[in-house]
Amino acid sequence: MRIAFDARPLLGARTGVGVWLEGLLRHLAQATPWALELHLPRPAEVGLRGFPRELPVLAPRLPLPGTLWLVTTAARQVQGADIFVGTLGILPRRLQTPSVLVLHDLTPRSRPHHHRLANRFCFNAYVEESLAQADVVVCSSHATAHRLATLLPGWARDVRVIPLAVDEFFSPGEEDRAAVEAKFAQGRPFIVQLGTLEPRKGVDTLILAHDLLLAENPQAPDLVLAGGRGWGGDFVERALARHRQPQRVHCPGYVTREEARALLRAAQLVVLASEEEGFGLPLAEALCCGAACVASNEEALVEVAAGAALHVPPRDPQALAQALGTALRPEVQADLRQRAAVRAPELRWDRVWPQWVLLLSELAGSPG
Repeated sequence: MRIAFDARPLLGARTGVGVWLEGLLRHLAQATPWALELHLPRPAEVGLRGFPRELPVLAPRLPLPGTLWLVTTAARQVQGADIFVGTLGILPRRLQTPSVLVLHDLTPRSRPHHHRLANRFCFNAYVEESLAQADVVVCSSHATAHRLATLLPGWARDVRVIPLAVDEFFSPGEEDRAAVEAKFAQGRPFIVQLGTLEPRKGVDTLILAHDLLLAENPQAPDLVLAGGRGWGGDFVERALARHRQPQRVHCPGYVTREEARALLRAAQLVVLASEEEGFGLPLAEALCCGAACVASNEEALVEVAAGAALHVPPRDPQALAQALGTALRPEVQADLRQRAAVRAPELRWDRVWPQWVLLLSELAGSPG
């Protein structure tokens, strides 16, 4: 069986969707004999490390922007495959191949002001058509499935929920905490939020909450915002200008997987203050590392944590500051870490990849 994937999430630095796709491909390559093809709008290296077998990368000779590729040549490019998996919420136009559309979130529709113009145009112009065309729509959380039913009722024929997952790389372990603190927080204990710095991630709320926390307790940990800059202009700088001790906030930029794991293991607390998420992979990774976690009560984050995090309303710096202060108490930290250890096994790939095998086998009409 030949399965074609939109491999654009694998281009550039790995963020949430790219991490998920690499994990799915790795487990399918290990567990099945299927031919897995990676399709791109232009020739490029995808950087799959330590894979059990090489996966072919197919692209047109003439490089194209992603949206133009989807509406022109992508459907012809994947002809002959048994299934096409649309990993970014949009399918090629006039696609004749049976397809799975993966919907990670609906923020280009629900929060268009939180996306670049190009992202809004590509998603919003073609999402209804893609939903109607897909044989199966896979949502990464029940929260995303609920938003789909609310915002775009009746467009999808068959909706399934298959969550994202975390590999064993993110797990509890000994970390040289002093070295991590020296590298990322000028030698001081720290709270960390991991993820692209963009408005919907609640970064400005977290910066203001950290300012309030330090005003209440000057000995509280520093704040590390680990992630590459997304869109949104200078909103981080504006929030830092309101922080009374901006030198206590550190922005190291994009971090590697190894650095991310070290941060999650060494942090006093891990925070995800997002206003909206489709899943919240950094929260799942933090729980799998045994971290004490604080998150907004956004529906997807409550679903991922399943009682293993302390939740607060989004966009409320005062409530977040109070939650951070509470979570820093030793007995609360210990309780949150114990809850994380209980939740972690449910977030692993061995609970997820068999669902993909069954779905793809069903769609292709072959035994799993």
